[in-house]
Amino acid sequence: MKTKRYNSTEERVILTAMIVDITVLGRIAAKYKKKIFKSNYANLVAKWCVEFYRKYEEVPMNQIESLYESWSDETDDKDNIKLVGKFLRTLSEDYETLAEESNSDYILDMAGVYFNRVKLERLQQHIEGDIDRGKTTEALNRVLSFDQVEMGVGEGINILQDDEAIKEAFKEKGESIIKYPGALGKFFEGILEREAFISFVGPDKVGKSFWLMDMAYRGMLQRKKVAYFDAGDNSQNQVMRRLMIRVSRRPFSAKTIEYPIDLEKDGKHAVLVEHEDKYWPKRLSWRTAKKACKKLMKSKIKSQEPYFKLSCHPNSTLSVSMIQETLNNWAMNGWIADVVVIDYADILLMNAPGLEGRDLIDNTWKQLRALSQKMHCLVVTATQGDAGAYDAKIITKKNFSGDKRKNAHVTGTIGLNQNADEKDIGIMRLNWAILRDSPFSERKCVWVAGCLAIANPAVKSIF
Repeated sequence: MKTKRYNSTEERVILTAMIVDITVLGRIAAKYKKKIFKSNYANLVAKWCVEFYRKYEEVPMNQIESLYESWSDETDDKDNIKLVGKFLRTLSEDYETLAEESNSDYILDMAGVYFNRVKLERLQQHIEGDIDRGKTTEALNRVLSFDQVEMGVGEGINILQDDEAIKEAFKEKGESIIKYPGALGKFFEGILEREAFISFVGPDKVGKSFWLMDMAYRGMLQRKKVAYFDAGDNSQNQVMRRLMIRVSRRPFSAKTIEYPIDLEKDGKHAVLVEHEDKYWPKRLSWRTAKKACKKLMKSKIKSQEPYFKLSCHPNSTLSVSMIQETLNNWAMNGWIADVVVIDYADILLMNAPGLEGRDLIDNTWKQLRALSQKMHCLVVTATQGDAGAYDAKIITKKNFSGDKRKNAHVTGTIGLNQNADEKDIGIMRLNWAILRDSPFSERKCVWVAGCLAIANPAVKSIF
């Protein structure tokens, strides 16, 4: 029999995860049946992975190559030898990195949909064959006996007998997928996790967009797939210029900047910041920016893979459903977002039949929360504070704008606090105005010294 060739990105994503991701392999192994994939080569690799897991309770990682070599020495199946070999060559040699970059829960959702689609396609073929042969009863029996694969979102779990679900429940949770150094690292520790929904709040022009870009940029450097949606606060050229300034670590125009090199407490309610003057005699050019991008990829990211995708839209034309559709399309092509940054929620297109005013705002924030859960990713956005935020020493949960139900949907809200004197020396105070499932004090701030001239709001930090 000649081997059929399939070009399925879904197969590759799921199969790769079975090789490197213990969560994905464990859940699939629990539901595994022969020929669960569409293509023969994928079923071969999946069989090896499941057998390895059942024997060692581990993922095969680079051992998959040894399994392939042993099998290829003993088989005459030249077509599948070629296809499996080609697939394994597409994997990075750094299997540990592949494991760290795997969005387990989203891949399991994808696997559930994919496996059921394969089963339905095969069922359809059998039913059509029965009907063509006049075997109506057999066709009906096939429909009645169809058993769907329960995996991923909405999966029914036998709480006393599902070993994999029990193991998963006892895994350590709360690991931030974006990490900061110093005091900011402690401030964000365990909070910037998958399925979290975080919002910055502050008065107009306090630097919310800079903080959103900072999270996106650091996520990219840490090899997390970041989807950045500008909903109309800036044009694509403006966003790109700011990103190139950050990558190049120099201002756009020829100028002298004050760069913070030290930060220390001065009593209970003040800090001292030491700056170093840096001078650039020439304006930043696109050639310099391009060179900086290549250097960053080689020295920091160490990969040619795209870890940052930018999508810009005119004001009030981008909706949450459009963001979801875009992310789904990217995922179908193998690019699954770990972090979704939206600049910013207040200017999204809010349209829902029968809703208006504050109910539209509430509905949009509900959708943003659902986005973090559906994509199993970290969602970060920003919102304007109310009029009181301009004069508030510390922003609290009372400084919401539009509708207070925003507070019910976020897992955390970060207040951006800055008076005139602090602005002059590039200092800002961050506090948790809202934080779910963790003890916090609205009054406890982390002091941060930044340099917005090079698009970096977080150079030094101290409690």
